[in-house]
Amino acid sequence: MKKGCVFVKNIVVSLLFACISAFAQAPVADAAKTKEVALTEAEKFYGTELRSKAKVKHPPFEWGDCTTCHKDAKGGGALIMDPPELCAMCHEPKDGKKFIHGPVAAGACTTCHNPHESDNAKLLVSASINELCTSCHQDKGDFLKQTPNIHPPVKDQCTNCHDPHTEDHQFQLKADGKKDLCVMCHVDKEVWTKEVTDKHGALDRPRKCLECHDPHGSSNPKFLVKDTSKELCLTCHSQPVKTDETGETLADIGKHLDNNPDWHGPILWGDCAACHNPHGSNNLRMLKKPFPRTFYESFETDNYICFQCHEKEKIIDANTTTATNFRNGSSNMHFVHVDKEKGRSCRACHDFHGTKEYPHHLRAKTQFGKINFPIRFIETENGGSCAPACHARRHYDRVEPKVNLK
Repeated sequence: MKKGCVFVKNIVVSLLFACISAFAQAPVADAAKTKEVALTEAEKFYGTELRSKAKVKHPPFEWGDCTTCHKDAKGGGALIMDPPELCAMCHEPKDGKKFIHGPVAAGACTTCHNPHESDNAKLLVSASINELCTSCHQDKGDFLKQTPNIHPPVKDQCTNCHDPHTEDHQFQLKADGKKDLCVMCHVDKEVWTKEVTDKHGALDRPRKCLECHDPHGSSNPKFLVKDTSKELCLTCHSQPVKTDETGETLADIGKHLDNNPDWHGPILWGDCAACHNPHGSNNLRMLKKPFPRTFYESFETDNYICFQCHEKEKIIDANTTTATNFRNGSSNMHFVHVDKEKGRSCRACHDFHGTKEYPHHLRAKTQFGKINFPIRFIETENGGSCAPACHARRHYDRVEPKVNLK
């Protein structure tokens, strides 16, 4: 009988503890749920990373010493002096640099900070830096909500780049925002642009990095200010441009493309960066991979960026019936022209941007030293012929090989 009573007692105690536990946990779950529901739309978007676990209290308020700031001992009365002088009694003044944030200059410290207590770190009136900043900078708030590619430091918090009080750089940036600020993170680009032989002049234009990139974000990859790299490049290269290294004048590519509508693939895709490195490179014309710098050069497959897309067999197979249509019978005419100790580079005959008169992106004219001579290409059903200044007209035919005596 005694054992039965103990057994019943144990059951009752277990049930009692279960009820107490359930009762204790229910308010916590409800509170968490209530807190989640209580989040504003701004807090849902920007986050609440500055939310404190406990109320953050301004020390004079926590001590109950209202007369530190107020004339009335009970608080809530007139201040003993106006901000920012009042705040500067304890806090170091934030007006010692060239550019002052508007609220700081106006002494409106309480625009951002609660003078008594807050749910957020540093007594801020918002649960995240970006929510606070965009409460005034509404255009940037709209931008952040509407733009798919946001620069990571911006998405994290505005104060990664801007000082919220004062700075010596415009917009309270922590360094010159045209380049110096960028390379604080993009150190690799700083090193690269200094060391490469073929530099991009855009990096020395007045807006430097901002010539091409939006520092906050963009609808385009790499935060570009234009939809494609081609559109971006043509903002400068629609006029003759001199190179910094040699003073050589580069062609007006915009005009060239308008006059030569049969465009090379990367141009059709709007992707100049498929071939060129916009930050500079150690190759001709800032190409991403090597290409001969001179008209004649000993052939090596590793010396041609062209093979990123085009099969190298077009050049290296002396005889073929499949690798190329530029052949006389099975004799590969690309091999004859290019794969030699003194081989002609591809650009002797082809224009890499666009052409008009001839197929296969063949140039109307090619430059040899100071001579700019015509190629005079004629296409036939199974081949063709050309007659540049370097030789008399020579023919090729894939079906009935031609014998060229001159």
